[in-house]
Amino acid sequence: MYRLMKAKADMRQASERIASRIGQRDLLLEQRTSALERKEKAEAELANYDLVQILLQKTSDFARQQAKSQIEEIVTSALSVVFGKDYRFTVVIEVKANQPVAEYWLESEGVQTQLKPPDYDRGGGVADVVSLALRLAVGELSGVRGPLFLDEVGKHVSQEYAPNVAFFLKEYSQKFNRQIVLITHNAHLAEIGDVAVGVTQKAGKSHIQTL
Repeated sequence: MYRLMKAKADMRQASERIASRIGQRDLLLEQRTSALERKEKAEAELANYDLVQILLQKTSDFARQQAKSQIEEIVTSALSVVFGKDYRFTVVIEVKANQPVAEYWLESEGVQTQLKPPDYDRGGGVADVVSLALRLAVGELSGVRGPLFLDEVGKHVSQEYAPNVAFFLKEYSQKFNRQIVLITHNAHLAEIGDVAVGVTQKAGKSHIQTL
């Protein structure tokens, strides 16, 4: 009887250890997935900032100042429209090692903060909106023609500001006469399109419908 009880106790303890290790494994997997998502977002943010640096380095001083003004205008407009605050985005250009290097500053309610990409400390998806606006600005200044293809823009912006992101994109499209092809799961963004197409999948088959 004693051996039987001890065997049951040992099995119970072994089961608890296994369950604990499974829990630890699942937690580590979740942390790994989260870390990979943050890494991908960081790489995307850095790519947009790098595009600005390259653009500024390849232009003359006069063209650089013109580009600086337009970048500031587009990003400031995006932030003000989306968040409804008196934002001001500023690009400060300094020459280091004979190359122009841009620093990014954000002013809100009288407080200036330097943005060092990727900047995740600011709430409400400010870094997302800055990244989106920089991408749009670089597209205009680089002379890119044709429609813009955007994938899941503003994904990290709070839901309360999602309609404002949609409004900004609509205004941008009209102001610059630029067609935007947008892939999104956000209903607010889908609703701004002149044409919206929904894609669902059932039993491994994709179904397309006009919204």
